[in-house]
Amino acid sequence: MAFLGILAFIVELLLFGFLIMLFTSNMQNSKYSSGKTKNQMIFYELNPSSDHNLTTEQSRVVEYLFAQEKASLYDILRQAEVSEDMVKGLASHGVIREVKQRQFSTGPSWLMYVAPVVMAIVFILANYIWMFKINLRYLGIVYYVAIFLIASFIVVNYYQKFSDKIRLRFYTLVIGSLVVLTVFYGLFGGRVYLHAEEYATLIDVQTKTFTDDVNTVNVDTLPIVDKEYGAKLGTLKMGEFPALGSEFEPGRYSDILYQGEQYLVAPLEYRGLFKYINNRKTGTPGYILINKVTAEAELVNLIARGEEGLTYVESSYFNTNLTRHAYYNGLHKYQLEDSFFEIDDSGHPYYVMQYSLPTIFINGGDDIVKIAVVDAVTGEVSVYDPLDVPDWVESVYNSSIFVKHLNYYGALQDGWLNSVFAQRGVLASSRGTRTVLKDGRLNVFTGLTSAGSDESTIGFVYMDAKTKETTLYEFPGATESAAMNKVLTLLPQNNITTSFPIPVNIEESPTYYILIKGEDGRILRHVYINVQELEVLGMNETKRGAYNDYLRRLGAADESALTEVVGVIESIRSYVNEGNTLYWIEVEGVFYVLDVSNFDIPDMQYFIEKEVGDNISFRSQNSVIVELLP
Repeated sequence: MAFLGILAFIVELLLFGFLIMLFTSNMQNSKYSSGKTKNQMIFYELNPSSDHNLTTEQSRVVEYLFAQEKASLYDILRQAEVSEDMVKGLASHGVIREVKQRQFSTGPSWLMYVAPVVMAIVFILANYIWMFKINLRYLGIVYYVAIFLIASFIVVNYYQKFSDKIRLRFYTLVIGSLVVLTVFYGLFGGRVYLHAEEYATLIDVQTKTFTDDVNTVNVDTLPIVDKEYGAKLGTLKMGEFPALGSEFEPGRYSDILYQGEQYLVAPLEYRGLFKYINNRKTGTPGYILINKVTAEAELVNLIARGEEGLTYVESSYFNTNLTRHAYYNGLHKYQLEDSFFEIDDSGHPYYVMQYSLPTIFINGGDDIVKIAVVDAVTGEVSVYDPLDVPDWVESVYNSSIFVKHLNYYGALQDGWLNSVFAQRGVLASSRGTRTVLKDGRLNVFTGLTSAGSDESTIGFVYMDAKTKETTLYEFPGATESAAMNKVLTLLPQNNITTSFPIPVNIEESPTYYILIKGEDGRILRHVYINVQELEVLGMNETKRGAYNDYLRRLGAADESALTEVVGVIESIRSYVNEGNTLYWIEVEGVFYVLDVSNFDIPDMQYFIEKEVGDNISFRSQNSVIVELLP
């Protein structure tokens, strides 16, 4: 659409220039033509042989013609500010003489009436493409209207012949107003230095204890798919359907909760204008659904199931373009912050669109004020206040709004001057965010650091993506980027990357869960690394193996966390998880888990010789065996 916008602007300029040429020609020919030949026009020049005493007004005409050599009656009347009778009188006395000159073209007089209509249509079409926010809180609409007024005035001026004084007043009024409004909006409209306290309270941050408020993680529910990895899985899934892959492609992925589990979902979008033309009647087939925990990807083909396809999508054109459709359904005065593709509990597709307005004075402190839920199939638009959205909607507040407001909160608690100069107590979000699951709700997570600190964090910050409820968990530790850099040193391979960390609580210890990925996106290692002590970590090819490794190292770092167990084996059970054999050992009515991957061969030889009724001794950490004792 950017290309169409540029093209429309060029066409608009060319059309405007062409109209001006016709208006000029029409105006001059219709009023000052010779009468017999409509493509001839009367010009005047000085008569060198004349010698008359002239009045002051007559002298202005002579001086103007002396400077111009030749001019039309219209230009003489306008520039010398004299009457038409005076000019004709000078001609009758031989002071000046008429010269008829053939014109390039003529224009019909009806253009004078058609021109404003044509220009209005052009400006409406331009707004159809660019979709200006029709709201005086934004200067864009003011500039747009001013351009239309100036263009219209130029057209009317060619017919009405306003005096220089009127033209000067008009341009002074319009352009002067634009300058004044620009300066006022820019300097006083709602700037941080005038409203620091209001900016600092755009987000309400509650402080809690991490280990008390965040439950110990269930390793089996930790997601292994982020959006980058999800995009690769989606591309692979599309490769299984070559007929669809040539016409459509996965769009942007959104984090959702679907039937109680974490998923990534992305709509199928058109692969350009011609693909849209070929498929506009049926729409796109459906969407890609990826389980973030199991990495299972599914292409949900609605059309193949006998249902209707997705008609209102971001890659569509004209009236079915998602943004334009919402704009012309009541959202024309808001700023579109972001849109997310989601599905309801039955799998029906929607777009959740976040709209903001300035909330501080005129144009400061943008915040989400409206949520538009657009049915991707029927185009039905439902507009909600942020707190009134349907239960299945997850994406009410996005990460950019969260980070912006969090940084205001961290910087402006003691005023704007302190944030710029002394910077006492100034805080800032660390680099990057991730959507995580907390207490069954999706939250946007980031770290919080002191001003100027790149490697250390003062804690974690969570924002509920649906309610904007924000919680700060204070504790010293390493930032996400510092942990990611540390993890990259653990595997001596080239072209490896890491996922953005997921914060978890493991045995009362704030921990980052990070994936090491190969160039092709495959998961090479699972890593748990202590936020406060980066040297305490667990790494393994499986999620459970890395977890057990981390528990053992965590226990070695904190001997008080380990419990020594001595007793008789009452039962032994085994099962396989992620390729690893796990044993459940019952001692005195309590079950303990032993992961084979965490022990070397001598230890396992010692263990497999044990049977029910034998004595056994080991050290455990919360029911996980970390060391076998002889």
